Amino acid sequence: MIRNTVLLLLTLLTIPGCNSQPSGKTESSQNVAAPPVANAPDQPAAVSVPSPFRFTDITPASGVDFTYYGNPSPQHYMVEQNGGGVACFDYDQDGQLDLFFSNGSHFDQPADKAGQTNQLYRATGQPGKTLQYTPVAPHAGVNTSGFGMGAACGDFDNDGFVDLYLCAYGKNTFWQNNGDGTFTDITEQTETGDAKHWGTSAAFGDLDGDGYLDLYVTNYVEYAESDPPCYTTLNGRRIKISCGPIGRTAEPDVLFQNSGDGSFADRSADAGITKPEAGKGLAVQIVDLDGDGLLDIFVANDMTDNFFFRNQGDFKFEEEALVQGVAVGDNGMPQSSMGIACADYNRNGRFDLFVTNFENSPNDFYEQIDSGIFLTSNTRLGLDTNSRPKLAFGTIAADFNLDQWPDLFIANGHIWDLNDGQTEHEYEMTQQIYLNQQGRRFLDVSRESGSYFQEQVLGRAVASADLDNDGDTDLVCLPELKPATLLQNDSPHTGNSVRIKLIGTSAAREPLGVTLKATVDGVEQIFCVPAGGSFQSSSDSRVIIPTGDAKQIERLTVVWPDGKSEHWKQIPVESQVTLIQGIH
Repeated sequence: MIRNTVLLLLTLLTIPGCNSQPSGKTESSQNVAAPPVANAPDQPAAVSVPSPFRFTDITPASGVDFTYYGNPSPQHYMVEQNGGGVACFDYDQDGQLDLFFSNGSHFDQPADKAGQTNQLYRATGQPGKTLQYTPVAPHAGVNTSGFGMGAACGDFDNDGFVDLYLCAYGKNTFWQNNGDGTFTDITEQTETGDAKHWGTSAAFGDLDGDGYLDLYVTNYVEYAESDPPCYTTLNGRRIKISCGPIGRTAEPDVLFQNSGDGSFADRSADAGITKPEAGKGLAVQIVDLDGDGLLDIFVANDMTDNFFFRNQGDFKFEEEALVQGVAVGDNGMPQSSMGIACADYNRNGRFDLFVTNFENSPNDFYEQIDSGIFLTSNTRLGLDTNSRPKLAFGTIAADFNLDQWPDLFIANGHIWDLNDGQTEHEYEMTQQIYLNQQGRRFLDVSRESGSYFQEQVLGRAVASADLDNDGDTDLVCLPELKPATLLQNDSPHTGNSVRIKLIGTSAAREPLGVTLKATVDGVEQIFCVPAGGSFQSSSDSRVIIPTGDAKQIERLTVVWPDGKSEHWKQIPVESQVTLIQGIH
């Protein structure tokens, strides 16, 4: 008992989040206590259970060959710990999803001098038969260099071609899709560069219901190359490690309102998102959390309270995370919140939130028990013990085997390489996938879900997409140190599905973040069009609705960003159905 209490105190007081001491101290004082050993003897061993999931690594034959350049170096600069971002979007509108990977840099050998740039891969295989990709970044005009972080996609000008926004340590970049396979840098004219801050993740969503996508950018902490390094002492040895957010000044997030004429305006203060103390943001999701028809904003903050900006209408927001139960972890303390997954896991008609955390702290499951009211349910749902040895980043909620219950994927990997310290510490880690047992509990079935789950990687960003258009959810993972990985979902289906593509007319043409309510065989399920989520990633904006053995979706309701609902009836179970606002 005493030992466990000491470990808990060390976790909370000395290494919460991605730990560091205040940057203003001298180098000699930059000591961080050694972390508790992962997989300690008093932790129960993982139990192997049958898995319904099968994922196949198809990267070698796909033509995708990308390794993030800004990997951890012996200098352990703080900007190296988060890795890059990934975006899955059909930039040329040929019906196949293309892939964008943001690249990083090094202070000692900048990316431009090393010939390292962002990469865009165009899908060139045969639809429904082969997944093949061709690198096209130079032709597309997105082959820039810098400390790239998260990527966000959205058709901001409603021209039918999806545009691209890149967060960075330094100036962010906004590319307008020209519709001919190329992009134009419109950062200056839109005034969305936000060069003063360290941008991590971003999301598009029509937050005022005017028919145009607005843009939310999460920012992290103040950091400079000249900041003193951080160290830990392990077995009598002083080891340099990557610094974290403790003691560093949080940088405020930015909310850009789309004016509808090609320009954006910083409305952060007027909208109310700068009223609370700035958070150390790592991820953002735009979704109607409280079910009132207006899109809200949830932000995962590292070692500061999370944000739940409830949409009040008229582009005004009220921060209510603490009173709604999503600001802190189940221990009542701010956690090192890194990634977000959102779904109705127990099919009670309300969206729940899953947030990933640091080693020796459980990932947090916020169960929505009433409109806008959440309760942490980590232990009851089986998401506590198995997550504590891991340091988790990106996460995806998806019904991987189409049994009509959303499952969980989690990307794991530490920020500290302490393997030379002769401990059981894990730097590279195995990734996890959890089976949803009809909303009652989650089971970790990783070991039997494919060879990728046996590998040790530095998991970071992950996006979801139906890459092969076969009606289920595939994954695109971007770790550090090792190449990006395409995981094709080959899980046996327990039923059929319909892939829904929404097109707005008076609403934003790409209505990101909106809620869909589908009734199949008398059972209603809710879904949201991805707008942000995971970690530094942008997922497929098409929504997969599992339909079991049903021949049709009896009723499907879409709640558009202006709060108005529209209904479709008797939608046949086909591979993809496109629903256009106002057309039935």
